Amino acid sequence: MSKEHPIRKELGELYSEIDLNSLLNKIAGKIRKYLDCEQASIFLYDELKDELYFEIATGDKQEELKQIVFKKGEGAVGWVAEHQEPLIIHDCSSDQRFSAKTDLKTNFTTRSILGVPVRYDNNPLGVLEAINKIDGKFNHEDRETLETMARLVPIPLQNAVLFKKVKQETREKDRLLELAKSISYSSNQDEVFARLKEIICDIVTPLEINVLVYPQEIQSLSPQQLKPSRAKSHLYRLLTNTRDEADAPLESIDDTIIDDSTAVFPLKSQGRRLGTLELKLEKKIPEAAAALIRGLAAFAAILVEKLEMQARMIEQKKLEKELEIAREIQQYFLPGECRGLKGLDVASVNIPSSQLGGDYYDIIPFNDNETVFTINDTSGHGIPASLLMSTFRANFVYHIKKDKDMVEVISNLNNLIVETTEPNHYVTSFTCRLDRENMKLSYVNAGHNAPFILREEKVIKLEKGSLSVGLFPDVIYEAVEIDVRPDDLLVLYTDGIVEAENPAGLQYSLERLLDFLTTHREKGAKKIKEMLIEELKGFIGKNHFEDDVTFILIKIIG
Repeated sequence: MSKEHPIRKELGELYSEIDLNSLLNKIAGKIRKYLDCEQASIFLYDELKDELYFEIATGDKQEELKQIVFKKGEGAVGWVAEHQEPLIIHDCSSDQRFSAKTDLKTNFTTRSILGVPVRYDNNPLGVLEAINKIDGKFNHEDRETLETMARLVPIPLQNAVLFKKVKQETREKDRLLELAKSISYSSNQDEVFARLKEIICDIVTPLEINVLVYPQEIQSLSPQQLKPSRAKSHLYRLLTNTRDEADAPLESIDDTIIDDSTAVFPLKSQGRRLGTLELKLEKKIPEAAAALIRGLAAFAAILVEKLEMQARMIEQKKLEKELEIAREIQQYFLPGECRGLKGLDVASVNIPSSQLGGDYYDIIPFNDNETVFTINDTSGHGIPASLLMSTFRANFVYHIKKDKDMVEVISNLNNLIVETTEPNHYVTSFTCRLDRENMKLSYVNAGHNAPFILREEKVIKLEKGSLSVGLFPDVIYEAVEIDVRPDDLLVLYTDGIVEAENPAGLQYSLERLLDFLTTHREKGAKKIKEMLIEELKGFIGKNHFEDDVTFILIKIIG
């Protein structure tokens, strides 16, 4: 009882100590002082790893001891942690509960041990050990003294552990924030990589720091899908500030791989394996450092994505310029305002959904009384659709002016496209010849949306026809002839009109188109065209169409 009072008083002073190393050194000093022993060790319990480690050890072998860990049940300290009971070993050389790995590491001889568990809210916090009683053996009174200390140190010990953790997390967050800012504010790759190298070298001392960026073609593949590739990865060597090419990896990693001399961290973002961050070191990287560098790897992945995005933007700007030129050429081929067609009031429009459209229309006068109108829609959009339509247009114009036989022209085009393009590339086509003198309209419909004639209260659909151009060889097409009358309104259109969607996903539909044109059919063709474009934009709620919008309005003047 006599020793308890000074211990309580001295240990009470530790409640104001929040620096963990300083606190543990003071506790170790009290153990040596009051238990008259050569050494004092304090182990802390890692709940996640279920192991005990030296947070502090007195003597000249502190650094060696800090590298040693014990599992529950291993050695005297593991026995105390597992059983949560005090333990006295008078002769370590003959007790199976003793592990000699600390002695082998430090060239120290442990003769006797007194160990007691430390708990906080009934949860294991660690173990206090007194080693080698200087005078005599550890006894019951020594055990009570050490147990008293174990009851008094948990609160200051837990406070100091939490404070260290908060400081560590704050320091890690500050470092990650520094890198995040570098990535966000800088477009200079070398500048960001230099900051990444600086932070890593502040955490560990690497022999090499390498960032390997996989080729885009394999970034979205799973490890099972990866096959040998001729594509080259980009290898950034941060310590020497050089860039090389490396063979594309035959496998990619999903988790950190750490061995005695290497640590490899995956660079992943949104399911894509972008590459790896590799460190080569003289000794195995500590887990605390590995945890921080995992966070750095996450930001490095953001950097890789940003660099890729910048490269794509540069290429996109080049492509946009080329597409703008191609768009101008394509629009040059389309008819302008249709004037001088005897007995006809004609208006037409083509609004592509992208810079290169897949719709094509043309108006070709044969003479004062006969005019050919054609409207066509390719499968797909963009460059492939534009190239197919260019082929179609060039051959159509050449042959229709040469022999005027619509059936022959469409048949030849069908076989040409079948022979020269993939099966999924085809054209829906409608071509008609309007004979104003004889008031006849003959047409060939090859799988196209049926044009229609508005005549008084009637709607006459021109839907009789055959398959789209380019699906199968040797398709039989035929011309259909009907009479036309003064005041008829002939409407040719592509599906971009009727399939235009509003924000709710509702299509404009053929019914709305018919209602609109019926309501405004008395107006001139140009006015109807302008009103219909505004009507469509108002319906979809924006100026940009998801599909090409093309139509021709032909009013027969009475």
